[in-house]
Amino acid sequence: MSTSQNESRFPHSLPFEKRPALSGERVEGHATPKYALAWVCPYKEFYKNLGDGQAGKVDSRNFDVTVTKRWRARAEHKNFPHPTALYTPDGNFYLIVMFNKPPYKHTECADRVNNPVIESARVAMGVNADPTLESTLMWYRWPLTWIGPQVETYRRKVLVEAGLDPDEVGAEDSDSDSD
Repeated sequence: MSTSQNESRFPHSLPFEKRPALSGERVEGHATPKYALAWVCPYKEFYKNLGDGQAGKVDSRNFDVTVTKRWRARAEHKNFPHPTALYTPDGNFYLIVMFNKPPYKHTECADRVNNPVIESARVAMGVNADPTLESTLMWYRWPLTWIGPQVETYRRKVLVEAGLDPDEVGAEDSDSDSD
């Protein structure tokens, strides 16, 4: 099967309402890949949201402690795996609520507002501090191997629009302010 056929059958992302089948389940003769239900949050905003709007209160050294305390303070998610944050090359955190595999009950997530697990993760990850993140709650194909090529495609597009040859400007040079 070609890559484009696989991407149309199992796209990089699916809207929240379009839950994927259980990971490994056969769909049209093909195994469903793993998907993560996650919000996408810019790097600095993630820490700011966890710090109740205060920059520097939460950072890479203590964000997991903050998330864990908030998660444990809520009783709605008994026996449910802890949400996690994954920083990716596109400069964002993927704030993962669950996957489309056991022990997660992803088929029971029909309501993004009244679902106790999603609400607990929303509070634990600081998403409730930034309502603009709600539109990013989607199912993302896992692992996120498709992000790297997207970042490179975007880098090349920006360089071309700036009148530069992307093959002559390395990724490390494109962020440099000096000659």
